[in-house]
Amino acid sequence: MRLYDGRKGLYEKRNNMDDKLCHELNKLIEIGSDKRIMRTSTVVQLLNDLNRNTQDEYAKAIGYLEDKGIGLEVDDSERKPFLDSSKIAITPKTLSVESIVKKIKYGEINLDTEFQRKRSLWKNDVKSQLIESFMVQLPIPPMYFDGKKENEWLVIDGLQRLCTLKEFIYDQKLALSDMEYLADYNGCKFDDLPRIYQRRIEEAQIAFYLILPGTPSDVKYSLFKRINTPGLRLEPQEIRHALYQGKATKFLQELAENQMFCKATDHDVPAERMQDREMVLRYFAIRYIGEERYKEETLDRYLCEAMEFLNFQEESFFEENRTIFLNALECCYKIFGKQAFRRISKLKPYDKKPINSALFESWMNGVSKLSNYQQQLLIDRKDILRERYIEELDKRSTFNADIGSGKYRSFVRRNHIIEEMIQEVLQSDKKD
Repeated sequence: MRLYDGRKGLYEKRNNMDDKLCHELNKLIEIGSDKRIMRTSTVVQLLNDLNRNTQDEYAKAIGYLEDKGIGLEVDDSERKPFLDSSKIAITPKTLSVESIVKKIKYGEINLDTEFQRKRSLWKNDVKSQLIESFMVQLPIPPMYFDGKKENEWLVIDGLQRLCTLKEFIYDQKLALSDMEYLADYNGCKFDDLPRIYQRRIEEAQIAFYLILPGTPSDVKYSLFKRINTPGLRLEPQEIRHALYQGKATKFLQELAENQMFCKATDHDVPAERMQDREMVLRYFAIRYIGEERYKEETLDRYLCEAMEFLNFQEESFFEENRTIFLNALECCYKIFGKQAFRRISKLKPYDKKPINSALFESWMNGVSKLSNYQQQLLIDRKDILRERYIEELDKRSTFNADIGSGKYRSFVRRNHIIEEMIQEVLQSDKKD
């Protein structure tokens, strides 16, 4: 059958798929081309809509997308999170702008924007219009804070508005521009304004919601995901970074920026949306939270639990696991080179397909359990392991489907298959 290639305006034969499926897959390629990644649930839904929900069709579709440079992000679409509404404790409050700015001044509102470090913030005209709203006494939308720490609120929604107030009133750096109603004050800083407008700004009441201590972390995560400002939508790991700041965030950043991680992944895991940190986190989740816990949780909650776990560890834990993690990375790289954590085809053994997060967590989990001697033995027998791995992929077996699935049984199977491959190679020649 033929597959439409939009760049050439023609159809090409591919995997015995018919024209309708090929056409729809090409649409997915167009959608995913900018992000270079899409969720597996999107592919599953497409196949279901086309009545093509067989394992073989799924493997073909996944293989085609990855051939075209689209990575697949494993999700957990078959599981729905449980939310206990009785544990939600959120109270509405108001504070004056002057009080809000004082809290910012004394560090009582955390404006850590590290998770948005590579994204453009509000432009000057948008900032100015916010200030103008206070000057002409127009209301602004409410903000949301996490009040887990009495003396240090975490911003869930409203970060850009707060940064604007700090820049204008406290830092005295923002000069107004593009004002709609008060254009005569364009170019003015806070101290340049008549006292009547200064007072209106300072005395303006800001409505906000405070999440009280005792509210579970998964509730905060869900709220953060739902209400953070449109246009600055955060990825799941960015939200985790904001909610679980501490040892976990620093450790994940350190490992994701390590030269060995960059080398083993060939710099192919985007850092700007923290996809690199999520991959590292997935390894620690499977290693320390375990497979059984994954069965009980959504993927999001599973990874949040891993963040909490890391935050409670001592320095000795990080020292030990830093070495284990980097050694496992180096081992995988020496075995697979630039094809580490990717699908490998027998027909095109040196083609470099996208990094697969499921393969990353499974290979790292399997290799990290080995002794230094066993890792070196695996490296010495890398040709045998590569051949065995390619053989498993070329079978178009359940392994292929498991790589792109977030289901618990797929999660367990792919981990066990990789561990079995490793043990087979280690025991292939007892004389070595």
